[in-house]
Amino acid sequence: MANFKTHLGSAAITSSLAATALLSAGHIVPITALWLMLLGTVGGLLPDIDSDNSTSMSTLFRLFAGLITFSFVGHIYKMVSMLELMVYGAFCYLTIRYNCKSTLEKITVHRGCCHSIAFISASGLFTVWLLYLLGYSDITAWLSGTFLFFGGVVHLALDEIYSVDLANRRLKLSFGSALKIFSPKNPFLSALQCLLIGMLYIHSPSWDNTWKEVSNWSEFRFKPDWLNREDVTRFFDSVISSTKEAMNNKAS
Repeated sequence: MANFKTHLGSAAITSSLAATALLSAGHIVPITALWLMLLGTVGGLLPDIDSDNSTSMSTLFRLFAGLITFSFVGHIYKMVSMLELMVYGAFCYLTIRYNCKSTLEKITVHRGCCHSIAFISASGLFTVWLLYLLGYSDITAWLSGTFLFFGGVVHLALDEIYSVDLANRRLKLSFGSALKIFSPKNPFLSALQCLLIGMLYIHSPSWDNTWKEVSNWSEFRFKPDWLNREDVTRFFDSVISSTKEAMNNKAS
């Protein structure tokens, strides 16, 4: 399967390209683009959250702990003193970073329920629900959940691609264990994931406004107006003409 650097780099590149396209179309502002890039990158590491000794798992829990602590502190900083804020922030970070991590290590196995479309779908919808609950707009919430989801899809797809040995033209034993809808070996947890997806979707904001916003690409420009065949040809013709004229003048 693909290693940590491959997952991290691929998710970062794809999420950056997608966020840049939305920014160029006027759908989001720069700070939102940076946020979506981060979530897409996190999504690219998310399926390996069930690997007890992976770099992805340690990195993910540091990111999760930092993001959740930042959101928590941002909502209570006006209500408490600085000392209380430091204590609550530290407690929140350490609880998520260590206690939640150790609990997850005990109840999961690598390439199990977390390595599935159902898990990243539930994670994406949970992101939508949580951000909307915290007061963000429905468009920001849905885009955040979507970037997290597609970052996870990139991860699963890469693992399946790396399961194909092109040199020897064979499939490795790990083929089919990455990009799956749910884990058939864990029917109970898979059923809970599907139930969670349904509940989160019901309690999430409407998708209509987001679809209406992102489906309008009238302002999107992939390349500048001057970058066309006529202008480029005219530019090089003028350069060639100027060069020839300069050489003739020098010769005479």
